[in-house]
Amino acid sequence: MASSMNSEHIARRLAAGQQGWAGYVGAAVICGAAALLAAPLEGLLDIASLALLFMLAVVLAAARFGRGPALLAAGLSVLLLNLLFVPPQLSLAVADERFLFTFAVMLLVGLVVGQLTAGLKVQAQAANEREQNMRSLYEMSRELGSALAPLQVAEIAGRFIADRLNATAALRVFGPDDVLRSVGSGLQATGQPDGPAHRVLPLQATMAVRGELAVRRSGPADWSADELRLLNTCATLLAGTLERIHYIDVAQTAALQVEGERLRNTLLAAISHDLRTPLASLVGLAESLQLTRPGPTAQQAEIAVAMAASARRMCALANNLLDMARLQSGTVRLDRQWQPLEEVVGTALAATAGLLTRHPVQVQLAEELPWVHVDAVLLERVLVNLLENAVKYTPAGTAIDITGSALAAQVELSVRDHGPGLPAGREDQLFQKFERGEREGATPGVGLGLALCRAIVEAHGGSIHAEPVPSGGARFVLRLPRGAPPPAPPAEEPTEVQVA
Repeated sequence: MASSMNSEHIARRLAAGQQGWAGYVGAAVICGAAALLAAPLEGLLDIASLALLFMLAVVLAAARFGRGPALLAAGLSVLLLNLLFVPPQLSLAVADERFLFTFAVMLLVGLVVGQLTAGLKVQAQAANEREQNMRSLYEMSRELGSALAPLQVAEIAGRFIADRLNATAALRVFGPDDVLRSVGSGLQATGQPDGPAHRVLPLQATMAVRGELAVRRSGPADWSADELRLLNTCATLLAGTLERIHYIDVAQTAALQVEGERLRNTLLAAISHDLRTPLASLVGLAESLQLTRPGPTAQQAEIAVAMAASARRMCALANNLLDMARLQSGTVRLDRQWQPLEEVVGTALAATAGLLTRHPVQVQLAEELPWVHVDAVLLERVLVNLLENAVKYTPAGTAIDITGSALAAQVELSVRDHGPGLPAGREDQLFQKFERGEREGATPGVGLGLALCRAIVEAHGGSIHAEPVPSGGARFVLRLPRGAPPPAPPAEEPTEVQVA
């Protein structure tokens, strides 16, 4: 099917070019040359032999100029043979009627030979055309294999289409925002074709449409089946290349992010580890100042208390940095045990008792709250960070509510404050590292508390999110998977002791 379409295309091209007036004139010249060559051989050869010479002229005309000139050569050969070599010469009359049969056979054979020769030429032209197309596609695919940017793809496609289709091409590629953008120079691609000579092909790759290819030519408006097939193959190659470039960019971006995150975690771990020892010493020295004899003055005691409080905050920050680095590097192993949430909440409240002196805390945990399989120390760190965060951003005297309930497949624990609430539209962004609710302010902290909470909760297979409260304030909700604790061991039966 493809071969016949290609042959028809080549035949149309031959009809438009080589089968013009020059082809017919050439066929007539060949027949005339055959007549001149046969003239000196008239006495040496018979009419049948001379007819073979004219048959050669028909074959030459068919091979050189195609089907139409071959038909003309066959007719001229019969006419010249009759006029010049069959008595009576220079007359269309035939003395011997047997020559009529010779002329008929000669004309028929000339037509068949001319048709076969022209067909072979068309097939040869079609095979050559297919070979050139395949070679061009191979060269284009080889160039596309080394392309690393859409601009290179556009240049390669433009050269191929200009060479094989005598047309101008433009490439438009989807950007990160899913908007088509022109790449390189060329015609301005539009969403819809504006005429028969203008084609717009979507670049459909395996996963998505990567762009579109617009092609326009100033020649014939109709596109043959072979040209459309070649154009579609080109579009398929371009789509595959653009998808490969897209995933290379994605992989490079991901690799850079992973490497940057690794370097940042390494730096944070190193800094926090080096800070913990001097900060702990500073806390100890500040507390020792208050125990000296004779005792410090009131001003000195106030300074010592402030130093101890600042050192504790810095120590907590260093601990958060170190824990965050360890969690994200995967070096922390959770010491998971089945724990009642009441104990974890109580431990967190005891750890923050000094901070909660000006905030009443209300705890409402559902009765028969199921146990959870968690690392109690890390989960306590989550609650401590949430309580410290509530103290930082809420006015003194406002309450903090801690509630717990059991869901179908999870256990939910929430911490609610009655402060100014959350910044609109940034509820999820607050859980990123070094992100704070207040861009600039006097509130201490670097924005690691909530990021550490999310890392710990997700390490347990749970989730945490923040949500505004319509009546005022904010609520942080964490959910942990609800499992089935192992059954309690059976009670041992008392053994009877027999006294003799």
